Amino acid sequence: MKRLPLRHTGFRWLALLLVSCLPSILGATPIYSPQDSVDTEGAIELDATKARQELQGYLPKSLDTDLALLMETWRSGYATQQRFEVPCGSFRGEDIRSLSDSVLISRLKALPTVIPIPYNAMVKEGIATYISDRPKLIRVILALGDYYFPIMEEIFDRNGLPVELVYLTVVESALNPFAVSPVGASGLWQFMLPTGRSMGLTVNSLVDERLDVYKSTEAAARYLKQLYSLFDNWLLAIAAYNCGPGNVSKAIRRSGGQTTFWGVYPYLPRETRNYIPLFIGAYYACYYHNEHNICPQAQTMPLATDTLAVQIPLTFAQISQSTGVPMQQIRTLNPQYKRGVIPAAGSIPYTIRLPLEGISRLDDALINLRRNHQEKLSEQIAEAQKEIQQAPASTHKSKATKGSYRTYKVRRGDTLSKIAKKHGVSVAALKRANGLKGRNPRIHPGQRLKIPK
Repeated sequence: MKRLPLRHTGFRWLALLLVSCLPSILGATPIYSPQDSVDTEGAIELDATKARQELQGYLPKSLDTDLALLMETWRSGYATQQRFEVPCGSFRGEDIRSLSDSVLISRLKALPTVIPIPYNAMVKEGIATYISDRPKLIRVILALGDYYFPIMEEIFDRNGLPVELVYLTVVESALNPFAVSPVGASGLWQFMLPTGRSMGLTVNSLVDERLDVYKSTEAAARYLKQLYSLFDNWLLAIAAYNCGPGNVSKAIRRSGGQTTFWGVYPYLPRETRNYIPLFIGAYYACYYHNEHNICPQAQTMPLATDTLAVQIPLTFAQISQSTGVPMQQIRTLNPQYKRGVIPAAGSIPYTIRLPLEGISRLDDALINLRRNHQEKLSEQIAEAQKEIQQAPASTHKSKATKGSYRTYKVRRGDTLSKIAKKHGVSVAALKRANGLKGRNPRIHPGQRLKIPK
């Protein structure tokens, strides 16, 4: 069923109090501390028209993704045939751009977050970009979020990070694990290859863990934690996630030492200037979608899944044949295996994620699959040993053959008989060594002949 936002439980403020106090109670040092959630000071001042021009001039491609294809891929990969409609809000739709600032400020202040949320014309336009301009995208995001957000929230919570950071994936990839940007950033968190590898993700011709929902989120949590420790400001850390810590540090220097996002705003790349308003807009849209009468896309129940470690190479075709799970579903649950092959070998196990029933069947089938793999491996070892045993004799023969000849370069006026006489061999032996046919075969200057020793 559709998860209710924390505000619907009636315990939001109690929960926030516990979150802020728990580290102190346990004697731990929190990575962040609650702050006033809406900051209207120090923000860049733009009127509504200029803000719209600024934001709409550069928008991530993820905002205009192929929604139909994205939803269909998700359905075929994560869902059963039991479909249901999520109840929609009873509110009337509101036009963000005509909504009063006081209403939006009060809603932003009520968001359960420890990240200081600023409010200005840019933030309002960021919210409108989703609510007013792309409500269909939010419908799909809400449906996909039922599967992805709990996974990511658990990982962020375990790492002591604000769970609302998961909404960065809405801006980054529209929750598409197969997303690849024009510059090669990949996965839900859009890691570039060097950054992904530096965070411990494996990327090669067969495996790309930037596409692995679990491992890429673990990497994103580690990276965001590093960025926060560097800047001690969540908005700057988020900005650095988008454009790199070097660009943020340069913006701080150019601003004369400002240490807030809005203080360095004019010196950041244009994409990054838009990134924070879009992140806030995505969070707002997913939290307040009912207030704007935006209902989640009609969906199916997410599958209960589990993982199994395998230590032999397997193809998706083998797994599908052994479990009855469709190959498209296997691919959608395991996007990190780029070519449909799990390249497990020896002491390096790889995991496969399948529906619970599929995991049980694969576990049973692995007995035969391991035996077949071992038989093929034994055959390959036997063939290799046979080739090794034969190699020395072949090498000796080759060397002996090569050593039984010397080479002569034919000169002008030479004939076979002259060459044979000069080197003390018969014409027949000379012809045989060089594969020459006929009674009087022709030779020419510059030709190299083998002279038998």
